[in-house]
Amino acid sequence: MTNKIVTYTGKVFDLLNPRPEMVCIEDIAHALANICRYTGHTLQFYSVAQHCVLMAQADLPGDPLVRLLHDSAEAYIGDMSRPWKQNLLVHSFGRPVKYHENVILYTISQALRFRIYITPDIKEADNRMMATEIRDLMCPNVEFDPIVKSYKPLPDVIKPWDAWTAEGKFLNMYHVLCEEKR
Repeated sequence: MTNKIVTYTGKVFDLLNPRPEMVCIEDIAHALANICRYTGHTLQFYSVAQHCVLMAQADLPGDPLVRLLHDSAEAYIGDMSRPWKQNLLVHSFGRPVKYHENVILYTISQALRFRIYITPDIKEADNRMMATEIRDLMCPNVEFDPIVKSYKPLPDVIKPWDAWTAEGKFLNMYHVLCEEKR
C-alpha cells in the first residue's frame, strides 16, 4: 500500500510524510478548482478554490492570504465533511484525518514561505462563508449545524464559476496577495 499521490504538475506527494518540495501553488489551485464543496451536495458545482477566493476577497476577519490558503491541504486529501474529518482515523496511525491535514497545511506553509495559521478569526470567516454558501448553494430549508446558522451570511449572492475560472482566479489572487506582502 502506498501513501503517495501524483499531482497535476507531476510531483509525487507523500500524504503521511509530506515535504515542502512536494508542494507548488499550481497543484493547489488546480486541485481545489476541481473539488466541489460539501462533498458535492450543492445545487450546482461550487469549487473549494472559489470558496477560498471569495473568502479572501470578502470583508471578513483575518489575513486575506490565510483566508485564501486555509483549505489548501484539501488539494492533497480532498474535501471531507467536518464531522467525518474530525472523527475518521487514518489506518495504523490512530490519528484523525484533521491531524494529518494540519501536518500537510504546515508543509504547505513551509513550501510557500508563509505561515498558514487557522486562528479564531479565520474560523469565524469560514463560518460566515459557510452561512452564505448554505443560503445560496444548498437545498432551501436545509437543516445545518446550529453554530453556523448563527452567523450572518455575506450580502452578495454567490454565482458559481467553472473550474478553469476558479483556478485562474485562485492563482491571480495568490500572486496579488503575495505581492502586497512584499
